Amino acid sequence: MMPHEPVLDIMRRTMANLEFIEQRATRDGPFEVTQLINSFLGALAHPWETLRNELNATSIEDAESQGWPIPRAERTTDQAPTTLGDLIRLVRNGVAHGNISFLASGQDQIAALRVENRNSQGRRTWGVIITPELMRRFLERFVALVEDLDKDARRPSRIA
Repeated sequence: MMPHEPVLDIMRRTMANLEFIEQRATRDGPFEVTQLINSFLGALAHPWETLRNELNATSIEDAESQGWPIPRAERTTDQAPTTLGDLIRLVRNGVAHGNISFLASGQDQIAALRVENRNSQGRRTWGVIITPELMRRFLERFVALVEDLDKDARRPSRIA
């Protein structure tokens, strides 16, 4: 099927691909956590550019009360996001710039990811440790938000 709404269709197709990989994941591949990271790029990075101003209007506290999983800063020196948009920007930048480390479980599986942001001098400014499950829920909440906003704005679509 030919995409008609580029950003929304990439997001929807990315999530469908993630589900496909997750259902078929084995120890030797395909790899569901790798696909989750790739999915962040397709399903979060593109719509973020369109919605960032609107997302900055939601406080972290309001986002958490709405069911958003809010990963907490790993270090006390990490900057604290004040809005949902700020948190999404930090996660997006960490993933998009490859500032990700895999943390192993005792069974040689990925138990968590460290996602960080660094300034232009390479100094860490923010970071979290997040499980793949929590990262998946974060992505699902973002996709649901984008879908809801698109339904509300169907005259014409704001996200295209």
